[in-house]
Amino acid sequence: MKNIFIHFKKQGTIFSVIFAVSFFLVLPQILNHSLVLGTDSLFHFNRIYDAYMQFKTGNFSYFQSNYGFQQSGRIVNALYGPGFAYFLGGLLLAVHSWIKFQIVTSFLIFFVSGYSMYLLSREMDSTKKISLLTAALFMGSLWITRWSTSQNFMAWGISLMPLIVLMGTKMIKNNSEGLRIIPFALVVSVLIQVHLISALMSVGVLAIFFIVGFLKTNQKVKLLSKCFFAGLLSLVLTFNVWGALLDVFSTNKVYSPFGNLNMSAATMNLSTDNATFTQIGLVMSIIFILQIIWLFIKKDTLTLTNKVVTVLGIIFLVLSSNLLPWTSIGNSFPEIQHMLQFPYRFEGFASVLLLAGFGATVSTLSANDFRKYFELIMTVGSVLMLVQFYLAIQFDNQLWNSEHSVISLHDTYFAKNTSNDQITNAFTGPNLDAGLLLVTKPTSDYLPNNRVLSKSPDADYRKDMISNEKSKVTKIVDHNGDLTLSWNAKKIGDTISLPIVIYTNSSVQLNGTNLNQNKIKLSTMGKPTINSTKNGINYLKIGYHSKIITKSKLTIVILAWIISGLAIIVLPFTTHKKH
Repeated sequence: MKNIFIHFKKQGTIFSVIFAVSFFLVLPQILNHSLVLGTDSLFHFNRIYDAYMQFKTGNFSYFQSNYGFQQSGRIVNALYGPGFAYFLGGLLLAVHSWIKFQIVTSFLIFFVSGYSMYLLSREMDSTKKISLLTAALFMGSLWITRWSTSQNFMAWGISLMPLIVLMGTKMIKNNSEGLRIIPFALVVSVLIQVHLISALMSVGVLAIFFIVGFLKTNQKVKLLSKCFFAGLLSLVLTFNVWGALLDVFSTNKVYSPFGNLNMSAATMNLSTDNATFTQIGLVMSIIFILQIIWLFIKKDTLTLTNKVVTVLGIIFLVLSSNLLPWTSIGNSFPEIQHMLQFPYRFEGFASVLLLAGFGATVSTLSANDFRKYFELIMTVGSVLMLVQFYLAIQFDNQLWNSEHSVISLHDTYFAKNTSNDQITNAFTGPNLDAGLLLVTKPTSDYLPNNRVLSKSPDADYRKDMISNEKSKVTKIVDHNGDLTLSWNAKKIGDTISLPIVIYTNSSVQLNGTNLNQNKIKLSTMGKPTINSTKNGINYLKIGYHSKIITKSKLTIVILAWIISGLAIIVLPFTTHKKH
């Protein structure tokens, strides 16, 4: 315990600087006491609210959304960052306020991104000063600030990317002596539990590092065994993710995230203006260009680690740009239009790699005016970027107290006769679902497709699940995590279309009798039309029963996380004590 205290005491200055920058970036929301309802806010708020209510009530359902998404029972969290969704749900339970939740999570992502970039820079032998500067630049980059301005989940994946690169660098340094199985598995597993697309991209990065490390090391078996056992542990730690994906996708045909047909319009390029989703921005553009030039003119002096990091950064930079015919590629491979959607996503990974490489390169310069000059450039650049995004965050937060509290109006559905004051009061009131019932954003992701693909699945979802909310149907969640709908039928045989989603592995009971799904009339998105079997109150109970994901297996996953977490904390200090 004493060693742990000494470790954190040594990091005190580093923590203080990163803490101060993080606080600076959340200050607009604190001062305005505001909520930002951006592009992805409503979708993720529903996910997080569902996890929050499971903790609050104790009625857990790993698959069904029994509280969020209009209590539709649709599957979202099990397929989209399940572990992190529960973490955020627990955080919302602790603060019980959407505004406080946004402030805390925004601070958290700034701090995590800054400290992870600092650790990567130090691993690449950057000086402490330069490592702090790269951390500040990364914290003020476009992707990291996207969580504060729109609740874009890719921001979380990119904030953890420096830790992935850090593990990669350990594969090619000192015969992979610094690569540890448990930390390696935990870093990859955390990213999988947070954001799957980021994790898939990270696996590609790690594969390149592995190939280089394997070719370079004279202890190939040792490197192979470390990666193999880390992979096995990661499979256990993420069983709930890939098990759920296997369960749902092997038994259902589901709607993918919307396809971007014009992918070339969603690219980023070097620029001299502020950073946007089409422009990298002046500061980052200068840093990228300098590091790429250095790769060629100082290739004999750069370390192998720096060379690999920079080359990977260039690859991701090209992938994010319009140098590739992305629209044609998407037309040839339609799956990419749904999975990747926006090529500019690659830029976040390029910024991690090239920024870390730039810091390492500057650190190799002699400690004279030349290096101080570049340190000054980095300092000015970080200040410019932080101020720019402070102003952007300030602007978005000021909208909350205007007539435009909902920033993103595209495909946003408002309850009839809802005023702006009603919206702000609902989102700041004690009932955390009040605002989610007034403002919704129809998204068809992961809904079942039972017949033919809809031309407008989001519009169908709005009609089936949102407009239908006015029907006189009561929904109750029981302690088993099943969702029961009740309605009043005037006579036997009355038909009713219920705002609920049924998947292949859903169990359906009508007034205590199991129903055969093949005999249930389902809409394109799995919404059932039911014949009432008695006069008066009828009950339909919906549950989801997976053959792959069970409570006992989820318990094993949780125990694996606890044991691995304790091991990563205790083992380094016990080993240090022995030596």
